[in-house]
Amino acid sequence: MKISSIALAVLALAFSPAFPADALVLGYGTEKAQVGFINQNNQPGIEELQPWGPLSFRVHGGEFWVADTVGGRVLHLSAGAQLLHEFDIGTTSAMIEDIALKLDSAGAVEGVLVLRSDTQEVVLMGLDGKVAKTYGGQGNEPGRFLQATFVDVSAMGNVFVADTGRQVLCVFKPDGSVLREMHWEWSGFALDPAGNLARLQWDDQAKIGHLIIESPDGKKLNDIGLQIEEHTNPKLWLVGEDGSSIVTYIPPAGFKGEYSWAMCDSFGKVTSSGRVKPPVVMNRYLAQDRDGTWYLGAGNYNDAPNGKLTFEKFEFK
Repeated sequence: MKISSIALAVLALAFSPAFPADALVLGYGTEKAQVGFINQNNQPGIEELQPWGPLSFRVHGGEFWVADTVGGRVLHLSAGAQLLHEFDIGTTSAMIEDIALKLDSAGAVEGVLVLRSDTQEVVLMGLDGKVAKTYGGQGNEPGRFLQATFVDVSAMGNVFVADTGRQVLCVFKPDGSVLREMHWEWSGFALDPAGNLARLQWDDQAKIGHLIIESPDGKKLNDIGLQIEEHTNPKLWLVGEDGSSIVTYIPPAGFKGEYSWAMCDSFGKVTSSGRVKPPVVMNRYLAQDRDGTWYLGAGNYNDAPNGKLTFEKFEFK
């Protein structure tokens, strides 16, 4: 029996996954506008407990910046997946943990900070792809890291790095010198619109988490008790200009493929809540654009090279 090409096309459409029209959709591989991966499909017998793929992304002005963690590069893409820039770290062993965008006084991107797992350094690259400055490095002393996980940068140029290994948050001055370090509870962090540092601190006696907001040099500006249900593994994603915050966490019933999220007001009261399903092994799976739009990374690195990695709009409601 012969099947026409039109019928085959219809079948292909019927069994192809449907993605939102405004989502960024990327394939897996080593070509331009593709992202690398490591799993049992391309490295049979590998002893890694989890597959590997992009660990972080950012959004700015409707354009996407994706950490190709395995490929050792950062991809700057249009909403239509057109490759605008490629920032090559120079080695595929870099294993990029996180990225952050450095903005100029007009709010335009002037550089990208890349957190390298292999050297435990944060590398600031200009739009020409050249390295402008490095922060940190491997070590157990102040300003150095054992397992750096998150990076961000303020409009003033201060660089913030969270180290899971040493359990510290380190603040660097724009010149690369260490301003200060503090204890960190593996719970994410955020910068408010003024460039102040917001982090979570658990009060074990009162059994409540506190949102601590401090100036970069350590002056405490606010301490808010968050009235979130009993939980574990909280992660702070946002502190808004109005003092609101967004936290994800594992609820009392445990992790079943989804995290709970809570939006709190400036008094710590939960104003809305819901659930979010993250991709496997992505550190920064949520990112907010300058207009307030949130995006969620979605994909299954176990399936690669089959399937797609998408970045879809997400609403906290």
